[in-house]
Amino acid sequence: DVVKVMREKYGITIAGGQGHAKGKIFRIAHLGYVDQFDVITAVSALEMTLHELGYHVELGKGIRAALEVLKD
Repeated sequence: DVVKVMREKYGITIAGGQGHAKGKIFRIAHLGYVDQFDVITAVSALEMTLHELGYHVELGKGIRAALEVLKD
């Protein structure tokens, strides 16, 4: 599962959905200071996790999108 792989393999803790969204979504948040490199790391780990779990993911696409937003 996405939450487990992100935590155990990449050291990134995300949360699953609650209530009616349980098992349908996950949530990415932060505690404390976060910079642009933390965002890139989280997106990269998410791409790798989804790929490892068999989802069709174009590796690097999410990172490129995040960099476009963060470059300014």
